[in-house]
Amino acid sequence: MSAREDIAFLVGSESRIEILRAVNEAEFRPTDLGERCSCARETAQRTLRGFVERGWVEKANGRYRATPAGRMVFEDYERLASTVTDTSRFQQFLAHGGEIARRLRPESLVDLTVTTATADNPHAPIDRYLTVLGDSPVTSFRGMAPIVSRVFNEAAEAVIGPETSMELIIDEAVLNASEARYPDALAKAFDLPQFELLLSPDEIDFGLALIDGRAFVGAYDEHGNLIASVDGTGDALWDLSTEVYAEYRERARSLERADVTARH
Repeated sequence: MSAREDIAFLVGSESRIEILRAVNEAEFRPTDLGERCSCARETAQRTLRGFVERGWVEKANGRYRATPAGRMVFEDYERLASTVTDTSRFQQFLAHGGEIARRLRPESLVDLTVTTATADNPHAPIDRYLTVLGDSPVTSFRGMAPIVSRVFNEAAEAVIGPETSMELIIDEAVLNASEARYPDALAKAFDLPQFELLLSPDEIDFGLALIDGRAFVGAYDEHGNLIASVDGTGDALWDLSTEVYAEYRERARSLERADVTARH
């Protein structure tokens, strides 16, 4: 039998999965398994024969129990089922989350808070960002922005204190939009001694904020709308986000007021 046939056998019915789960927890007779898994005794016996043929279950003293192989198969099935469930919840973020989404590992999803825009609450990811950012001065803020937003500008102003270390990486499109739509905010940014604005030679297609040990990543649609986000304080997202940020920062150059003035 091929691996595909074995997998098809296992997932062919919910009762087979429940039987494999049961014999991983304890030893059972077929009759007891039928009651435990809400299936006929004959169904349990046929399933057990199939598991024995595959080396996943063994019989001892009239009872069935999982073998080490059966334990491995079941644990990997559980991991796969969890990944499928998580990727469904993270669907919008994974489809539009750019570099972070492409490099995020499935096992990291369980520790993250995902927020997705819906018809009833299209601003849910923005509200989540404002909650994560807070309204008190932070010690450190490093970010990447694929769009220009008055809401984000005002939120950032609220958390920048005299001791806040702040960096922001933008691309050419965002710089052009900032000059055209928010020149006062851009000028104010250059007046802050603790703020550094960097220009990326690469297009930025995701949002990123690293705020005092917490990472927030935003996913945008083709119209520049924030449609999903993930955030958390765990090592997996933080390490990946800081790694990606460092890669973009290494390629970016620091912008001075004179650089912007010279463009006009």
